[in-house]
Amino acid sequence: MKTVTTSTLLEQYNVDQAHARHVADLSLALFDAVVERYRLPIKQRRLLEIGALLHNVGLTTDPPAHHIVGRDLVLRHQFDDLSPREQQMVASMVAFHRKRVRPNLEPAYLALSERAQHETLQLAAILRVADGLDYHHSQATNLVAVEPASQALTLILRGPYAQADGERAVAKADLWHKLFGETLHVLCGRTADATSLPAPPSDQEEQEQEQPIGDEQAQAILTPWYAEATTPLAELGRVLLRRHLRRLRMAERDVRADKEIEAIHALRVATRRLRSTLRLLAPVYAGGDLRRLTRGVGRIGRAAGAVRDRDVLLADLEARAHALPTALGESLATLRSRLMAERQAAHGALLVFLDSKAYAKFIRNFAKQMNNLAKWDNQPRVRDLGGSTIWQHYEALRAYDRDGLPGEIELLHMMRIEGKRMRYVLELFTDVLADHASAAIDPLVQLQDQLGILNDIAVASELLAPHARAASTGPAVAAYLALRDEQSSQVLEALPACWDHVADAHYRRALAELLVRL
Repeated sequence: MKTVTTSTLLEQYNVDQAHARHVADLSLALFDAVVERYRLPIKQRRLLEIGALLHNVGLTTDPPAHHIVGRDLVLRHQFDDLSPREQQMVASMVAFHRKRVRPNLEPAYLALSERAQHETLQLAAILRVADGLDYHHSQATNLVAVEPASQALTLILRGPYAQADGERAVAKADLWHKLFGETLHVLCGRTADATSLPAPPSDQEEQEQEQPIGDEQAQAILTPWYAEATTPLAELGRVLLRRHLRRLRMAERDVRADKEIEAIHALRVATRRLRSTLRLLAPVYAGGDLRRLTRGVGRIGRAAGAVRDRDVLLADLEARAHALPTALGESLATLRSRLMAERQAAHGALLVFLDSKAYAKFIRNFAKQMNNLAKWDNQPRVRDLGGSTIWQHYEALRAYDRDGLPGEIELLHMMRIEGKRMRYVLELFTDVLADHASAAIDPLVQLQDQLGILNDIAVASELLAPHARAASTGPAVAAYLALRDEQSSQVLEALPACWDHVADAHYRRALAELLVRL
């Protein structure tokens, strides 16, 4: 792979170089002011400058998420003056320069050693403050001095916008305070009249809702490189792996809180999307046996599935309680209590697994693999493999239709899995296919929903089997499963019409048109 320089990337992605240079200078000035106070590693000063120069590299591609896109851009290229570890540190700094810093969600950060992680956070803390000091992109606020005090530092600023820029810097000093244990204050010289201050650009907005970009800014937006059919498949895959690993970690955080049952569902879905992405990338992975990663992700999914299956059953029991005889109230209450106990035990086992050293080791190794350029073959493009992969999944799905759908629940379950795999593969290419993908995905979702009901009924029967034999819960189980049998009959009756929307000539033509777009 051809190497690049920082200056090349700044030009390639139309970065505001005046702002980038000023933020870099402010970062270095802050670093020099506190290097001895905080015992910072002097060798990392160079990385701080590079990270500061590149912090807005993703702004012209995706303004609302430019810290994430910028991270991907840094990891996309091979730098002539950065080792893989240094590249991941710079990518993490770019990801952390705005919004709330959640290190455990960031794949580039997770791939680093503990020491490198700590140093990365230190550099990111400095970059965040420096970026705030040029909040108005005027390059007019200068750092005159840094005055130490007990558990605090005062930044002496000068410039027409020093007060407003300084306030933004203090607001972005949350990571600084957490790492260094000191608060920041600002003392300003001459300031401009508030009414004369230009509105700060939307890329600096730290609220959850981004300001809409103006027409001039919109015209400058670049097409995401991963949305091109000529993009290396491995490159798109690495972006998707980071995206889904981040979602998995977000879901993991919510699973630990256990406030919403959808958290378990989100965790399980993230594992499925990761596995689908890994299967897609098998032809372009040169790092060894990809099945080890796939099995590791599958283990997470199975642990989450034990909880999710009971959540679904308990929710359906609640929804159908009114249709059960009132005389079964005590039996139903006992059944719910026992299922909830099973659910809590499964949730506890999931947390034990998520807290294990084996899980932490797997996550770090997974993050390392997706961020290591040497592990991937960048020659095959999306257009080379995408179309054939989609059509192969479609053929595998249609193979279950042998002059009619199978009557065995086990085969319908396998058909559901194949349909889900095809859907996930299509969704992997939505960045390239854009809105056109919905024509192929929507009928699959409808089919998947119907087959999913049949699977839920089969899982419910399996989970309820031990309780069906107990005198205290058997009557409630029998009455409930009778209702589910009625539902199963209705779904099986409606299923052929749903399948026709996926198997007919109109769908095949729509799918073929998508492949042409690749």
